Amino acid sequence: MANASRRERLRAAQEAQRRSRRARMIAAIGVAVGAVAAIAVMIWLSVGNAPSQPTANRPPNATANGDGIAVNPGKAKPGAPVVGLYLDYLCSHCVQFEEKYGFTLNQLANDGDIELINHTKVFLDRGDAAGLSHRAAVAAACSDVAGVYKAYHQNIFAAAFNGQYTDQLLRVTLPQQTGITGAALTEFQSCYDNRSMLGFVQGVEEASAKAGVTATPTMKVNGKTIDLATLPDDVNQLRQFIADAAKAQ
Repeated sequence: MANASRRERLRAAQEAQRRSRRARMIAAIGVAVGAVAAIAVMIWLSVGNAPSQPTANRPPNATANGDGIAVNPGKAKPGAPVVGLYLDYLCSHCVQFEEKYGFTLNQLANDGDIELINHTKVFLDRGDAAGLSHRAAVAAACSDVAGVYKAYHQNIFAAAFNGQYTDQLLRVTLPQQTGITGAALTEFQSCYDNRSMLGFVQGVEEASAKAGVTATPTMKVNGKTIDLATLPDDVNQLRQFIADAAKAQ
């Protein structure tokens, strides 16, 4: 009887240990599953509540192959010559070119007599993506999102006479001058601060280099490079000069 009693107590103890181990395993599995679930919830919440990133990475009036921005989208008459300007906002000769010919070229574009494309290069930054040429080019591309590209582009060059470009100039002063306000200003500054157009800007530089453009300013009419020394000194003759250059091809 004593031996039987001991066997019963031993079996009872073994059963208690088995139940205890099972309970601990279930608890451990529950903790693990709970941890995985918590992590999944945290990931979902993180993704769901993450601030939305700017999706625009290309100006609305970019050319089809992304190598420039159309100054007069939709205004060119059928068969109008395509005038491509390659410029760098840090280029002093570009400032002089813009001062002399910029207004007339823009007027021809507004009249639909030419299709004007600006190919903004940034090679004077020598590869520095944070350089002033890049910043100005990014700002100009962002201004196209705000619908004021032509005016903003002209104001960048006008500001070049007043000294070095600054973030204050590009994101505050020039937008004020070109009438970017309210939600449009918020969107513009977000575009500028997040460098949303940097990829586009660098793509324009790469495309121009592949096209053999290594100096600024460079002017092309229907893809043919124009010797700037042959441009008429009288801007009133520029329309005919471009028409003749287009016919000569």
